[in-house]
Amino acid sequence: MKIRKGYALIFAAILSALLMCGCNEEKEPEWEETLPLTVSESSVPTVVCETEETVTTTPEPTIVTTEKTKRTAATETTPELATTTTPAPTESTIPTDISNVPISEFTSTTAVDPTTEMKPSTTPSETTPENPPLSEIESTTTAAGTEVDTIGKTYSADEIQRPYSYNQLNEKQQYIYDAVVSAAERLKTDVSLSTVMEITAEEYCEVYQQIYNDEHALFYIDTKMQYAMNTNTKKLASAIIFYKYSDEKIIEMQKAIEEEAKKILDGVTPDMTEYDIVKYFHDYIASTVVYDDTAENCRDIYGVFVDKKAICGGYSKAFSYLCDKVGIETVTVTGDADGEAHMWNMVKIDGQWYNIDVTYAVTESEAGSYVRYDYFCVTDEMLKDTRTIYEQIYTYPEATAEDCNYYVKNGLIADSWDDARAMLINRIAEISKTDSFVVQIKCSSREVYDDVVFKLFDASEKQAIKILEEALPNAEKKYNCNAVNYSQDKTSCVVKLFLEYTE
Repeated sequence: MKIRKGYALIFAAILSALLMCGCNEEKEPEWEETLPLTVSESSVPTVVCETEETVTTTPEPTIVTTEKTKRTAATETTPELATTTTPAPTESTIPTDISNVPISEFTSTTAVDPTTEMKPSTTPSETTPENPPLSEIESTTTAAGTEVDTIGKTYSADEIQRPYSYNQLNEKQQYIYDAVVSAAERLKTDVSLSTVMEITAEEYCEVYQQIYNDEHALFYIDTKMQYAMNTNTKKLASAIIFYKYSDEKIIEMQKAIEEEAKKILDGVTPDMTEYDIVKYFHDYIASTVVYDDTAENCRDIYGVFVDKKAICGGYSKAFSYLCDKVGIETVTVTGDADGEAHMWNMVKIDGQWYNIDVTYAVTESEAGSYVRYDYFCVTDEMLKDTRTIYEQIYTYPEATAEDCNYYVKNGLIADSWDDARAMLINRIAEISKTDSFVVQIKCSSREVYDDVVFKLFDASEKQAIKILEEALPNAEKKYNCNAVNYSQDKTSCVVKLFLEYTE
């Protein structure tokens, strides 16, 4: 995914218009539209499945390589899949060369409306006493209810151990999910699957893709996989998990992640509300992690916590990882944003779901970097015209609440031009007391937004200059009134002014 500019620089055209309007020749204001950089994912990883069929009476299974799944991406010709799989019964049947495709973050290219319900594609199957779910038989419990796995990861009492999507699965899908995660957490390569469950290759690949997307702590699992299928029944008996690093490297990387994540989590205090915690995680990641689509680990949590370089996959997974640690439920969403593959989050605050996009909060202007709140706790309705969601094997929650939207929460919604004007003047005075240089307000409707943008920035109105001049006497730090740097976003109806301090 590449960083993209929302608007082109139009300095020359606007300056010419101002000259024609008879501005003071000696101190003529300069108009420069400086838009923060918005980012979107140019490619989303997908999974390549390597299948092999085995016959119970044949010692040597036949390996059949299926065609790689293709997805069209803006800059990458071979986006990735997140599931690959069919473990062979013997080492000799494991493919030695599987194409290095980008790591997959979704399984279906079908676009759906954010509020459309999607039903699981499989029906539940009964487990038997001889084949209970691995989650019931392979955990090790210590005092105080803390679960510890073989690579030293611990779960606190509040931590979410399975994502929202897991609870949307049927019994068979949960069985596959538990079996794979249990093995991966112990760095096992072999996954035994009950023949009683009658698991198909499609079911296994779908669940593996979901694990790749939602089990953020398993940053080390590969996109390639393998499974063993009975030729007669076409059902799976086992699978193999591939890892991107050695066991020693994984343990070393996991330790580094936990150390860095703890530094962030230590900033959570008992008096913080769920809104406060979500905003803290959002702001911390957005202000400390550089957007870099060339970084080696840009799609996973290691890239965020350790390398401090990521793209949308890394940002969204790291945000969910932190929220999981404190018991705040999230969802990672894969889809298109303005026509480019992207990943963002949904988060549940005080019982209500919201969309939140940490990647779109990572922004820079000519004055410097700042945190953008245009997509902080927004509704499905706001996103419906610019985003589509890829179909999954579970149903996404609906986001209709506005209580925790940044602008609603902070009283920065303008219902008219007069509201916007007064709000901007007051906010300029307030932020001049701090290190901030960005004044951000949101218009309550597209009609109000269009009116505010026209009055502020049209050459015949020039209200932005008048507002800067009127607010200047009450500002603690003085700024330049002869240059107007601003940005606007039609989707969020947010307008910003960037102050250029002179002292």
